[in-house]
Amino acid sequence: MSLIDLITQAGGTEAIDQLAARVGLSPEQARSAAAALAPALAGGLRQHAQTGDLTALAGNAGSQGDLLAQGNAVLGQIFGSKDVSRTVAADAATKTGIGVDQLKLLLPLLASLAAGSVASKAGTNNGLQGLLGFLDQDGDGNPLNDLAGLAGKFFAR
Repeated sequence: MSLIDLITQAGGTEAIDQLAARVGLSPEQARSAAAALAPALAGGLRQHAQTGDLTALAGNAGSQGDLLAQGNAVLGQIFGSKDVSRTVAADAATKTGIGVDQLKLLLPLLASLAAGSVASKAGTNNGLQGLLGFLDQDGDGNPLNDLAGLAGKFFAR
């Protein structure tokens, strides 16, 4: 299951459409942008799941308060610096042709929804299976090799 699937399961397709309206994109542009941003977000969430607490991350993505501030807090936890977020937005801009400024606005909003979706999936009766499926990047049924690969990439920096 992809990160976009988790978000649309949690918030419906309207969730992406609402984000699109908020940052001045069409729904189609927002879906394209979300697809371009999702791999970096998913990688950051996977890495955080490996080393951190998803429930604490979800606390930053709660339904109360400012979604943008919550999203920036989530990005700070999963990426560690604003420079990484800027690089992710710039890369997505290159891939989609959407302006980097709009993507920088969309990224924290999407991060907040993504963190909430992943954490809520982890909290369901089938949460462990869902989380393991999310962590299993290559779909081979073994998330440990994917986590080891992520760790190798992280320490190779």
